[in-house]
Amino acid sequence: MGSLVIVLKGKDPYQTTRTALQRFPLPNLKGKKVLLKPNAARKASPGEGVTTHPLVVLATIDHLKEQGVDHIVIGESCIFGVNAQEAFRVTGMKEISEKGGVELIDLDQVEPVEISIPKGKVIRKIKVPNILKKFDFIISIPVMKTHMHTLVTLSLKNMKGVLWRREKARLHHLRCNEKITRGDKELDIAISEMASVLFPDLSIIDGTVGMEGMGPAYGKPKKTAVIVIGNNALSADAVATQLMGIAPETVPHLRLSAERGLGSIQTQHISIEPQDYLKWRVIFNPPPSKLSISFTGIVVHDKGSCSACLSTLLVFLQDYHSQLTDYRLQDGKVHIGIGKHLNDCPEGTILLGNCTSKMKGKGIFVQGCPPVSSETFNTLGGISPGENPKRSVTKRGDPG
Repeated sequence: MGSLVIVLKGKDPYQTTRTALQRFPLPNLKGKKVLLKPNAARKASPGEGVTTHPLVVLATIDHLKEQGVDHIVIGESCIFGVNAQEAFRVTGMKEISEKGGVELIDLDQVEPVEISIPKGKVIRKIKVPNILKKFDFIISIPVMKTHMHTLVTLSLKNMKGVLWRREKARLHHLRCNEKITRGDKELDIAISEMASVLFPDLSIIDGTVGMEGMGPAYGKPKKTAVIVIGNNALSADAVATQLMGIAPETVPHLRLSAERGLGSIQTQHISIEPQDYLKWRVIFNPPPSKLSISFTGIVVHDKGSCSACLSTLLVFLQDYHSQLTDYRLQDGKVHIGIGKHLNDCPEGTILLGNCTSKMKGKGIFVQGCPPVSSETFNTLGGISPGENPKRSVTKRGDPG
């Protein structure tokens, strides 16, 4: 079978997913072991557009059971600093696993194994939970969202959540020669290389409520009311991207994955049902290209930050940027530095996150991975105007 994508619109997440799956020709999965990989890596409630709606997962479980699958597992690896069990409770995954009678696993608590990346340019191997080899079929169930680093985050990007513990952050910190990257970001190349060995067997994209703007966590919910199912994750992502009003070829990790031969992003080469699926297109606002544009008098020095730190910085600026006047430097602006590769910034820069620790001699260092917005302001508030700006500030509490 070639690449097939089915799109269905409906208000009810459970029934829309069930109906779409009933129309989709799945392979014979009777007696197979199936892993469901939703996006449940953050503490966010259903319907906020941050995490996969649990009813989409439940509909998948019920359909698989009707197909004779008797071994189904929900697996997720949360972002650093988030308590997995708490995230599973808030996202509704714990309740759904109990209702569906399936196992729910924190993949970070499983022993890891390394997988080699054939012809990898920026990553030669990745570390994943060793339990993955026990599954016959993997289903990626992401949310339809924009992303501040990768433009969109869908089926392929969702598989990054399978990486073991801090391996996820490592992909944000890669630094390669321009002869290798050829104008593309290391993260986009790494996702396409990761996809060559972590390619799901089926994609069920939850577009019931997506997220636009500053995704993956701090954008605005976008009611789309669609479910996208595809037997090729790359092609499914391409169709979902079109439904978001974004050309698939403009998404670097999708283009790079297609160049690696993982599938097609040209919709004329994909069997899509219904053919007039674009009648359900809803334009998503893209993520801002630069944080500093929205905040007068703020200069952000970002070199190799991950989405968690960048998201936290956005929340911090939204809440407190008007109260940072005491930290203006000689140019009249507040300078903030983030990212593992930060190597130059003015004296007195506010340095957020553990990755900037090597620069703390040049400014105000706030520890955390990432620092919580309110804690950052509280600790900065302990520094009096005119006090030595090189003081190091240690974040209190859990970064989750």
